[in-house]
Amino acid sequence: MRKYLFFMLLSLFLCLNAVEAQETGSSLLSRGLQLINEEKYESALAEFAKIIKNDPNNKEAHYYRGLTFLKAEKYSEAVAPFERVLKLDPMYSGARRNLGIVYLNLESNDLAIQELTKSVDQDPQDASAHFYLGRALQQKEQYEESLIHFQIVLSLDPDLEQIALFQIGLAYSKLEQKEDAKLALTMALEKAPESATASVAEDLLNELGGKTSKSKNNGWFTAKVGWQADDNLSVTQQDLVTNQADSGGTFELSTGYKFYSTPALELQLGYDFYQSAWSDVSELNYISNTFSLRGSHNEENWDAGIDYYYNYSFLNAKDFLTSHTIAPRMGFSLQPQLYTNLSLTVSDTSFLGDNLRNATNTSVGFDQYLFFMENKAYGFLSYRHSDESAKGSEFDYTGNYIGAGVNFPGSDKMKIQFSYSYNLLEYKNNTASIGRKRRDEKHGYRILLTHPILESLNLEFDYQYNLNNSNLVSVDSKQNLLALKLAFSY
Repeated sequence: MRKYLFFMLLSLFLCLNAVEAQETGSSLLSRGLQLINEEKYESALAEFAKIIKNDPNNKEAHYYRGLTFLKAEKYSEAVAPFERVLKLDPMYSGARRNLGIVYLNLESNDLAIQELTKSVDQDPQDASAHFYLGRALQQKEQYEESLIHFQIVLSLDPDLEQIALFQIGLAYSKLEQKEDAKLALTMALEKAPESATASVAEDLLNELGGKTSKSKNNGWFTAKVGWQADDNLSVTQQDLVTNQADSGGTFELSTGYKFYSTPALELQLGYDFYQSAWSDVSELNYISNTFSLRGSHNEENWDAGIDYYYNYSFLNAKDFLTSHTIAPRMGFSLQPQLYTNLSLTVSDTSFLGDNLRNATNTSVGFDQYLFFMENKAYGFLSYRHSDESAKGSEFDYTGNYIGAGVNFPGSDKMKIQFSYSYNLLEYKNNTASIGRKRRDEKHGYRILLTHPILESLNLEFDYQYNLNNSNLVSVDSKQNLLALKLAFSY
């Protein structure tokens, strides 16, 4: 009986240890993956090393260790972990493809072709494996052989279409098939004219004598028609809060054209139109016309520009306000996943019929973007400090604005954005109606969903919740605003 009890306790102890080890390995793996996403590569490697110490044959730990070295661009160190995974499991998903990518970056093109060929044999639907195999073949100047793999990429992954078309154009140019090269490069340009790939494609197209000044590349047009519902109609420029609910239509138009382009300078003209049409409170129908002139200069890791805007708006079909705005800016990338934009904005606004609100506003700030999920998603953080000087001294204020959010892809090519904003306005002089300085603390929450219906047609769902905590009771308010829009663009 004592022996039986001893073996029962021993078995229970071993089972508990096994479960604890499994849970520890799982938590270490999860923590390592999180550290990879945060680009803390050395810390991630330490987590995977702990797993391997306890379980030398843990395929996941070896795989993610290799992936960490790959993302950290330590290509030589990445070889052994991927080879270890393949020794443990020759069919492990992604290991052979990533080993091929490592060899490609090490300029070991024969080994890259060998591994990537095996990878596409294992999974013919892996667009990334086909793409990098095409790249490796091009490194060996086997341009004709590379074409088939880039063509396969076009059929498998829409997100890789532009870069695949560029590689096809490059291959045809090396094969001296200029017309085919021009066609592929032109198609690459049209996919996303403002992207870095488009810029390189345009340079190569110019070398081949192609025309890149087509309206589709240098111009844009977007039209939106929609319906909106607001439970508290407001005109913030006049501090008008109605506490009335209404619904109605919206109409928007944005168009422009890049009329001058050289390596040193690009100039473009733009026009934006907006109109609301409320069902019941027609006196708050708003029409805005904005004309813009933009100049910019782009380099590999930085860009600079200056924008000018002129706006003329109507309220209830009557002249409402005009404004002139000038905004110089500079942006730069310290690394591929980070982009920073610094800007100064000066606006002069004239209210037609309420000249005490005429004001000059100066603001300075930055926007920080962090790209992830292979640059398909990004997070952003913005800050603005502003100073407004009005003709009526009670409208003078200083403001501090903070905005943050994330934009990422959903299923079926949907784009999802969540954002939050905080704006603190502290007025410099007493407001007569309350006998003290006014203070507005504004919070904004937003959900924006964009779902493609056709290539040039999108459905937008936009919900906003706005909260203004103010010591001026007439503007202390809450607002729910919902909009559904159809957007056509080319």
